[in-house]
Amino acid sequence: MSKKILFITTALLILITFTSCNRKIGSGVVLWAPEESAIESGSLVNIFEESKIRHTFTVARPGSKEKMEMDTWRILFFEKEPRAREYSKGYSPYVNSFAYSVKQGLPIREAETSESDRVYKLREGQEIKVIGRAEEPVEIGRFTGYWYHVLTGDGVSGYVFDYYLTVFSLNDTGRVIENAKDTRDPLLDIFLNSTWRPSYYNDMITKNIIDLSSFKDSYALRIDREKKEITLRLHDKNITEYYTDITEFGSKRYDFEGTSFRVTLVSEKVASILYKHDGKDINEAFVRLDENVNEIVSAELARRNGLLQEFIDRGSVFKSENYGSVNIIDGTGRFIWNDIERLIDRKIISPQSEPLGKIEFNHFPDTLIKNIYSGVITFNFRNGSQTNFLYSYTRTGVSFIFVPQRYIKNLIVTTDQFFDPIQIYFEFDPSTPSTGSGTGESEIGDETGEDN
Repeated sequence: MSKKILFITTALLILITFTSCNRKIGSGVVLWAPEESAIESGSLVNIFEESKIRHTFTVARPGSKEKMEMDTWRILFFEKEPRAREYSKGYSPYVNSFAYSVKQGLPIREAETSESDRVYKLREGQEIKVIGRAEEPVEIGRFTGYWYHVLTGDGVSGYVFDYYLTVFSLNDTGRVIENAKDTRDPLLDIFLNSTWRPSYYNDMITKNIIDLSSFKDSYALRIDREKKEITLRLHDKNITEYYTDITEFGSKRYDFEGTSFRVTLVSEKVASILYKHDGKDINEAFVRLDENVNEIVSAELARRNGLLQEFIDRGSVFKSENYGSVNIIDGTGRFIWNDIERLIDRKIISPQSEPLGKIEFNHFPDTLIKNIYSGVITFNFRNGSQTNFLYSYTRTGVSFIFVPQRYIKNLIVTTDQFFDPIQIYFEFDPSTPSTGSGTGESEIGDETGEDN
């Protein structure tokens, strides 16, 4: 009797096992079939069993008795077959769609938003399966693109913004790029194709105060794309470095690989440049000018020459009762100052100064006082001092106010309120003819003046 019961029990277990293996538990759509699989991606399958240990489904095509195991992450499970068939139709455009990352660490996110949690980081060149795409493109920062629903080869599903993703489909002829886009960076192109000036150029132009010693066409940041050369020339710097590539490492931030230069593009006209000089990190602002530097230099030289010519036209010789007389020798500004002893006594010039030199108009009155004076005149004495005066014309002459050096900042005379002001009155000598604008030789030579 016991043998009969054992036989029946065993038979029932075999029957139950056989029945459970053939009983359908749901339907599924194959998202990414294994290579050389008899069941292709996009196929609708019946699901008969799930192994929690091996993480697999036992599946077969509808109407087929041939079963196979497949990783659960490769199949999207549905309890009802109609829902599986509906999804299969929507998935059909993506059956042969794949993608790969063109950036190391490209994130896969939990949802279609850049604020969503990151669930995976792609390696550069890592291939993934595309299983869907958002209907409309979106803008993230200055980039426009689509969110793609993807599946990795180790079973992670999520969403990737496609700016750094190359999406392709496979057909009989090979790969066809599906998300071909303009990969140019217009802002970077503007930077690479432009000449960049120190930001103080803008300040000088805005204030109309041009210091020709630091405002030169040669002072600039320039990039030679063909040579992959970046050069920086300033009054105290001369740097040339060669880059191997340009990598964007943040929003509008670029690393010139192989050099010390990193660039942040604030706008089409402003850039922040980080670089090394003499072992120190330096961060400076540069600007792209609409104006031509050489034209501005020419205009400033014309302004200075115009001020000099105005003096000459009023009288190339002007005399003072206590401080001698000044004779402008020629149109370049060479002068002789007769009787300079009082200038030395009042410590306006040094005792080593010789009574000759060159006049310049390279200083500027502050905005608060510029309407009171005609300008600032500078006398460069040979072997001695550079002396500055605020000046204003009178009916028959000119008035000078001596400006101590401590009241001059960045070529600007900051005030006319001095503790012990020294004012000198000159009368133009009407009997002396204009010296004109010639540049003839004179006894004082040309070594006293500074370059314009």
